[in-house]
Amino acid sequence: MNKRLLVLVALFAAVLFPATAASAQDDVRVHLIHGIPDTDVDVAAGGAVVIPGFSFGDTQDLSGFAGQTLEGLQVLLAGTDTVAIDVGDFDVPASGNFTAIAHLDADGTPTVSVFSNDVSTIDAGNGRLVVRHAAAAPNVDILANGDAAFTNVPNGAEGTADLPAGTISASVVPTGETEPVVIGPADLPIAEGTSLVVYAVGSLDADNLSVLTEAITGLGAVPNVVNTGNSPVDSGSNAPLAALVIGIAAFGAVATRRQFVKA
Repeated sequence: MNKRLLVLVALFAAVLFPATAASAQDDVRVHLIHGIPDTDVDVAAGGAVVIPGFSFGDTQDLSGFAGQTLEGLQVLLAGTDTVAIDVGDFDVPASGNFTAIAHLDADGTPTVSVFSNDVSTIDAGNGRLVVRHAAAAPNVDILANGDAAFTNVPNGAEGTADLPAGTISASVVPTGETEPVVIGPADLPIAEGTSLVVYAVGSLDADNLSVLTEAITGLGAVPNVVNTGNSPVDSGSNAPLAALVIGIAAFGAVATRRQFVKA
């Protein structure tokens, strides 16, 4: 059996038995997200379709391929041989926490970006917000409670902040403007001990801007001091992640620290 066939057999196994494949490596998490609205695709490797009918918002776990190379990875328009994205040989990271997302660049061209997810410990009482601009849209300003929090944010950039658990109201506008509000205002819940990752996807021209989210849980630190009284201690200190039906309001977080990096 040649190397290409071995890769295809392994990838088919991951699609059919994702839990088994994901358990192959405990120190790595690699997810693939479909972030192009209104476009069903097939994912091919080695010249054969291995993920058919991959729809907007779907996620595929590639963790079982940690340290391997997926040869000739392509994203095809569903049911056709038309190549939407030619990734080429894709080296799956051997360790760490990553998300690859198929999305539109600023000019509307399909592309794939790979982001490294921050899984460092979050202080007690805080949650983490990560926002990623993956939409066919120009640079934007992010408003928090009506004031600019981040300015001139480009496609392919991300911002991250550890914030007190709670709710933030935010909106997005074109850079240097106050109108029109592209998405929002909306309330964004920040959950204790959880990293909420929000992707702005879609196209401004096509009027289908929206968001996708993923949550990385279990990052909370144990408090250094536990206040006790006459009542029993409640061990369930981590607030649950609220249901997420939000706009790109994630961009408007009032950051305690600011960082934008190119994907």
